[in-house]
Amino acid sequence: MSKTLSLLCLCCTILFLTACAAINPVPKHPDVKLAGLRLLPAQGILQRELAVDLNILNPNRQDLSVRGISYSLDIECVKLLSGATDQVPVLRSMQETPVTLVVSADLISIMRLLEHFSHNGVGDKVNYNFSAVIDFSAWLPSMHVDRKGALPLGGNK
Repeated sequence: MSKTLSLLCLCCTILFLTACAAINPVPKHPDVKLAGLRLLPAQGILQRELAVDLNILNPNRQDLSVRGISYSLDIECVKLLSGATDQVPVLRSMQETPVTLVVSADLISIMRLLEHFSHNGVGDKVNYNFSAVIDFSAWLPSMHVDRKGALPLGGNK
């Protein structure tokens, strides 16, 4: 009799968990696209700010709250920028949300980058690596983003 009762309890538990999973499916991670990098007006001689423009697509049926984003940007393998923000809008369901991160470059990082260009020359594009960790609410684990690419330099030809 106890085997039958144990089997019945196990079947009920499995049925209950399956029903809960169907009601509240595991959300999908958003898709993050690096939309652009912009040099902002100078704040002083020793500090420059850049804007990192992202487009974050939320493929879920519910809005996602973001607690914060920590990020870093390397240009030509030189760690140039890093930072964190908790000023992120809610990612609306089934929509792409623009997010702009404003980051400061310090003089030492800029000098390393200039040294790199003095040894290797400046081409018509620069390689970048953008890394970020997006921290969602407790029910969705953090998302790691790593985007590499090349940005063209100069104006339109």
